[in-house]
Amino acid sequence: DESWKDHEFILKTVSGDEGHTVAKDTDFFDYLYGRRMGYPLISPDGLRLLFRSHRNGWVNYWQVPINGGEPELVFPENSDQSDATFSPNGDLAFVSNSNGTTRITILYCDNTNRVLVKPKMGVVGKPCWSPDSRQLAYLSESPISPSDLWLVDVITGKSRRLTSSFQSKAIKKYLVEPKKISYQSKDKLEISAYLYSPPKREKGERFPGMILVHGGPTAQFWDTYQADVQYFIRKGYVVLMPNIRGSTGYGKDFEDMNNHDWGHGDLQDVIAGVEYLKGLEYVDSSKMAIHGTSYGGCMSMSAVCFAPDVFQAAIPHAGYGDWLDFEDEQELRHRQLLKYKLGDIKEHRDVYFHCSPIYKVANVKTPVFLVHGEGRYPRSDASLKFARALEREYKIYEYKIYPNECYYVITVPNLQEMYPDIVDFMNRYLK
Repeated sequence: DESWKDHEFILKTVSGDEGHTVAKDTDFFDYLYGRRMGYPLISPDGLRLLFRSHRNGWVNYWQVPINGGEPELVFPENSDQSDATFSPNGDLAFVSNSNGTTRITILYCDNTNRVLVKPKMGVVGKPCWSPDSRQLAYLSESPISPSDLWLVDVITGKSRRLTSSFQSKAIKKYLVEPKKISYQSKDKLEISAYLYSPPKREKGERFPGMILVHGGPTAQFWDTYQADVQYFIRKGYVVLMPNIRGSTGYGKDFEDMNNHDWGHGDLQDVIAGVEYLKGLEYVDSSKMAIHGTSYGGCMSMSAVCFAPDVFQAAIPHAGYGDWLDFEDEQELRHRQLLKYKLGDIKEHRDVYFHCSPIYKVANVKTPVFLVHGEGRYPRSDASLKFARALEREYKIYEYKIYPNECYYVITVPNLQEMYPDIVDFMNRYLK
C-alpha cells in the first residue's frame, strides 16, 4: 500500500488472467535500506508460497497454500530470517540472525532440519544450491576477514573456502577481533555492542573512547569486517559499536522503540555505552568521541545538542540536524521513512521539532567536525545548515566536503583522506 507497510501476494498465470490474492501481510515497513520484505518464493512442487513477515514479532518465513489459506510459520525462532532458497529437490535453506551472528539452516523435505553452517563469530549468507542439491555455495565474513565465497557439502557438513579477499594472510595478524558485550541503558533496556580495543596496551596506559553509531536507524551492526574501526584502534582509540534501540535483529518491539523519539531514548543507549567505556581501566574517562554516518551522523549531532557534557569530540558524517526540512524532501524513500518513524509531518510537527538537534545548538560544548560528500544530489545543505547554526552561536567546529561523491563519502581516494582527517581532529581534542 502507499505506506509501504501492508502487502498483497498475487498469483497470475502466463495466460494473463486477473490473478488471485494468495496471502496478505500487514505492518512490515519495507524501506529497502536496513529492512526489506524481499520477494516471495514458490516451492518447487508449486503447492506453497513462502514470504517474510513480522507477525510473530520477528522476521520469520511463513507459508501458505498456493490457492490461498491461513499462513503458518515455516520454522519459528526468535531470530530474523532471510535469504531463503529452495533446492531442486525441494529442501529449503535460509539464514538466521542472532545478535549479529548468522547461520544457515536446512529444512529437508521429510520435515527434519539441520544447522549446516554456524560460525562462532561471523556472517554467512546468500546461499545458492548446486544443481544436484548436494552442495551449497555461500558468502562468509567475519570481523577479521572480508567476504569470501565458500562451499559446503550438504551431506557431510564440511565447508571449504573458494576465494581469498586478502592477497596476503599476514595482514590478519594486524587485525583485532572485537568482544561482544552488553550493558543496560538508563531504563534497564539491554543493549548489545561490539567492543574493539587497541591490541597492545602498556600497564596503566589509557586510551580515548569512541562511540560509533550505525545508520538507518533501522539497521544494525553485524559480525562483519569494519576497516574503519581497525584503523581507529590502530590509532589508539577504544571503539564501542552499540545496537541501540531502533536497530533491527532484536525483534519488532525493540525496532520500534525509537519511533517518535529520535535522538532521545536511543541517545540514552549511546550515553550508557559511554558509561560502559568509562568503567574500563584502560579507557580515559575524560576523553570521549562520537562518530557515525547517516543516522549515525544525525545521532552525533543530537549528542552534542541534547547531551552537551558527554563528548569531547564529535564527527557527524552526512547527518541531518533538522527533520522539519523533510517537509519539502524530494526523495520518496526518505519521506516514507520519516512518516513511518515520526508520523505525518503536517500532523506531528512537534515530534519533528523535538527530534531536531539544530534547535538546541546553543547548548553545544563539544568541538564538531562535519564531513560529507559533494556530488550530483545537493544534500550538502543539511550539514552546511548545521555548520552555520554552530557558527552563529560561536561554537568550535570544522566543516569539510569531499568532491565527486554522493552525500556519503564512499570512494577509496576520499576515504583515504577523510579517515586521517577524522583522526587528526580527534587527536587535537582527545590527545
